Amino acid sequence: MTAPLALLLDFDGTLVPTARTPDGVAVDEELRALIAAACERLEGRLAIISGRSLEQLDGLWGRALWSVTVAASHGLELRHDAHRRVPPPAEIFARLARTTEARFGAAQGVVVELKSYGLGLHYRLAPRLREPVKAWAEECAAAHDLVIQEGDMVYELRLPGADKGDAVHTIMALAPFQGSTPLYIGDDFTDIPAIAAARALGGRGLAVGARIAAHADGVLTSPAAVLEGIRALAAGGRDAFFT
Repeated sequence: MTAPLALLLDFDGTLVPTARTPDGVAVDEELRALIAAACERLEGRLAIISGRSLEQLDGLWGRALWSVTVAASHGLELRHDAHRRVPPPAEIFARLARTTEARFGAAQGVVVELKSYGLGLHYRLAPRLREPVKAWAEECAAAHDLVIQEGDMVYELRLPGADKGDAVHTIMALAPFQGSTPLYIGDDFTDIPAIAAARALGGRGLAVGARIAAHADGVLTSPAAVLEGIRALAAGGRDAFFT
């Protein structure tokens, strides 16, 4: 008998296109309804795993994610079956946000994204500052025992102890995910551990775009292709992502 499917999804760059700035992303009613329909079709075996904080995701999605399993802050935060598991507040990131703003400032094009358990240093608007931003991130990480996570034109400072691969293992041990086959879909370097975890659990991983294609079992061209597959899945096509 074939094991049921569990669908695990990254957010930025997977369900929505990557925006020039973190606050440039929007979630429309069509996406909210689609995720709700897919979650119902999979009998709850759908999760979103994101580097954004739970507060950020709820701000974008509203109540639409309340019934969906969500691992936020690269797995440091988890909400499942209306229960939340979060670490103690990390005030260090607010302090680092202020010192980073003073060092670079928005006028130079570096966007400082303050999260509940991390700090994103985005240089998409100022590619020339990649090396100075990297050096500053390394300095902050060494001084405060933080982890640096490189992403798509961003260096993120975060607490040690969790990544998206850990989040996959945690989620797959929960009901109703237990005994199902995980399919993880993501687009960035942070998603590589999650793809590896899905494979280790007997599942697969798909890349969105070419950035991490070498680490995946297949490639989807864009978030629009991901949504097309989810629509087919919600309509009853279990093999939507395998054709």
